[in-house]
Amino acid sequence: MLQNDRENLELERLQNEIRKLVVERLKLMAEERKFKREKFWYPVDVGTGVLTAIAAVFSLLAKL
Repeated sequence: MLQNDRENLELERLQNEIRKLVVERLKLMAEERKFKREKFWYPVDVGTGVLTAIAAVFSLLAKL
């Protein structure tokens, strides 16, 4: 009986470890998606900032 209890405890411990690894994998996959989105939108953000700066400069020059 004692051997059976040890085996059940070991199986339960392994199942808990598997659950933890699955959750960690899901977190990493979510972070990867986040980085991919940021990688896609970063040039758009920079381009928008540059265009805004150029428009501001031209606006100031037009007022002079």
